[in-house]
Amino acid sequence: MRTTLILAGLVGLAISPTACKRTSDSNAPTGECGGMCGRGTRCDGNACVVDYSQDICTSQAVVQEEVPMRPPITSWGECTLDRNQLPKKFRPVDDSQIAQFDPNRPRVMDWSAGEEQLNEPVLNANMREVEYAINECLAVAACYNNGSLKGGRLDLMISLVGKTGKADAVSVTASSDLTVFGIVPCVRKAIADHQFPTYNGPPMTVKYNIEIGGTD
Repeated sequence: MRTTLILAGLVGLAISPTACKRTSDSNAPTGECGGMCGRGTRCDGNACVVDYSQDICTSQAVVQEEVPMRPPITSWGECTLDRNQLPKKFRPVDDSQIAQFDPNRPRVMDWSAGEEQLNEPVLNANMREVEYAINECLAVAACYNNGSLKGGRLDLMISLVGKTGKADAVSVTASSDLTVFGIVPCVRKAIADHQFPTYNGPPMTVKYNIEIGGTD
């Protein structure tokens, strides 16, 4: 099987652009401040105040550093396991302890939390790791399904908690051909088991979908 489309949508991501006010005049720090006022300020009496005649950035640009990422998966859902080592009777993984994602569920706000969020490169790198775990779920299902799977799509909704870096709720919607041999509970557990980076901010909702081409 092969990936025909991978698309990540991130809800709750805040990226501030640079917004600077520029003029041709620039006032040097003067007055009674003893030359202590820095760039973008001026002396007013005994205090340094913002000087809007200088170049002032009202918000900082978020510089997204390159994040190491594993290569894309090129072979999805192939039975690469020794079928003789698998149990004769298939048993799905237990995902009963993982809450289903519900956009309307009440959430307890942590007023001590900051405003941090994971940026897109970090989330995409972590979701790539999750993809590899998901592919293991597909591989097991393929082994029980005569060695291959038909194509389909997986839609994921994840509630991510910053303090723990763990998903506290996960929903997986799968095409009918990808609901065989416990794929859905295995995918849910793969996501819940993944350790995302921690951050000091409110929960994030991560939307992710994978569309997979099948073998006929």
